[in-house]
Amino acid sequence: MLTQISNWMKDLANRDSVIPKDTKSLAETIAELLVEAAMADGEIGESEHLYIHHMLVSQLDVLDDEADRMLTAAKASSKDRIEIYSLTRSIRGETDSTDRSIIIEMIWMVVLADGHLDVHESQLMRRLAGLLYVDDVESGLAAQRARARLALAE
Repeated sequence: MLTQISNWMKDLANRDSVIPKDTKSLAETIAELLVEAAMADGEIGESEHLYIHHMLVSQLDVLDDEADRMLTAAKASSKDRIEIYSLTRSIRGETDSTDRSIIIEMIWMVVLADGHLDVHESQLMRRLAGLLYVDDVESGLAAQRARARLALAE
């Protein structure tokens, strides 16, 4: 299911449009949102870092070096970020509800990567679901899918 966003981005890149969407910009925005989620408990752990990198490369078709650059930039901008609304607004504007559900699942995977759901992470997930216009039921299903994927990865 996570490959749907990758396919969507490939289709978007191949589509002739008067106003082409900047898929690299969308991937960078998603990377920043994933880093924000990873930092919700105060630090970004190695497992969270690895999951973000893996998702950038495997799901968003970002080259390995570019994923490293995006992660470094996202971590640096996270230190100065005081709001996440602009990130979610950008994603809402460039994706449909199915893609946003996949993004929520990606975020759940990052938040759950360390095996513990912190209170701050839980609050962030509720807020992100609302900001991305993903209802509570779909966010819950995304969390279940993320838990299942993480269990398979272990």
